[in-house]
Amino acid sequence: MSYLLASLFWFLVGFMVAVLLLWFLLRARPRRPAYKIPDRFDGSKLAEEIGLRILGSAADGSERDPLAAPGPKVIWVDEGDEVLVHLDSTRVRVIERSLLVSVDLETDQTGRSPVVVAFALGNREDQAGLFAVTDELPHGHPALVARWGAVLQNAVWAGLLELAKDHAIERGQWPAGIFAEKGSLLLTASPPAVLAREQPR
Repeated sequence: MSYLLASLFWFLVGFMVAVLLLWFLLRARPRRPAYKIPDRFDGSKLAEEIGLRILGSAADGSERDPLAAPGPKVIWVDEGDEVLVHLDSTRVRVIERSLLVSVDLETDQTGRSPVVVAFALGNREDQAGLFAVTDELPHGHPALVARWGAVLQNAVWAGLLELAKDHAIERGQWPAGIFAEKGSLLLTASPPAVLAREQPR
């Protein structure tokens, strides 16, 4: 009987030591840092990011406070023309390899109307990287598209490239790709390339 109790006691001691050792090892294991910019975006999160990144610069050249939340609207001025951009109207859909971004624009002449920018992106298999194909002009109200379509295309693509850059910088790497995958946008980064210096002959 005493042999059985002693065996049980040492079994429990060994078990507790193993549990404590495992707990210590798991706590000591280096944790992956929590990044502000994830690798994958669904439509609603990406719409928020694009809405923040298409603000543009201030007309007086002043710097915008990065901590200040932007209002729901901003006025773009280009060559004397103005358009009201409804940032809070930004919507995003990822369908197969296409990224669709809709933003409501408004002028006195046209009223408020959505303008839809489409980008054809690659995926991880074809490694299109930081390239996209788009229509000559977005879809929407003809007058808005004719005057502001290219401006919106450039603003959205610049915002996506800036997002990819910030994603990579956070990881100490270089932006490598913007891909459409499984209904979401995927950002990838890679270590900087090291170029070998050619030795003089």
